[in-house]
Amino acid sequence: MADVTRWLNASTSSRDEEMFAGLYAELHKIARGRMAGERPEQTLDATGLVHEAWLRLEKSAPEEWQNRKHFFGAAAEAMRRILVEAARRRMAAKRGEGEGAVPLDEALPIPSAMPDERLLAVHEVLDQLEKEHEMDAQIVKLKFFGGLKQDEIAALLEVSEKTVQRHWIMAKTWLYQALQE
Repeated sequence: MADVTRWLNASTSSRDEEMFAGLYAELHKIARGRMAGERPEQTLDATGLVHEAWLRLEKSAPEEWQNRKHFFGAAAEAMRRILVEAARRRMAAKRGEGEGAVPLDEALPIPSAMPDERLLAVHEVLDQLEKEHEMDAQIVKLKFFGGLKQDEIAALLEVSEKTVQRHWIMAKTWLYQALQE
């Protein structure tokens, strides 16, 4: 883990390609998990999602990454924002807004496993959940938007799988109730 943090904080000229390949592979795995079961007509693949997320991470990177958890949490958040922005643009296009502009779907088609309205609703209540139950929200982001499995989340957050499972159940219940309101 310390090697990953050192690599992330190193200047781009001194970064080792092997470490990059490892980080890229992990991000690609997250994106593949996110893309599993997506609509077949989508043209963006896991690689495209990783590249867009990487570009965002490069632009908004802190002066120093705290650790691996900090980096992968930011990656999951970047993927979340990409999906939410795409859903908003699709919704605007359905309403006839932005006519004449190239929809994001055509420029960078981002998939969504759920209807855009539902994705936006989850996004909005997730911000509220984060204010009330930060770990629950973090687990939702890593699982739902990051595509990580329970054991991967536990390792990343340095907690037990049972803790992740307990927080996931609480978060799902909280989100369900918030979405019903």
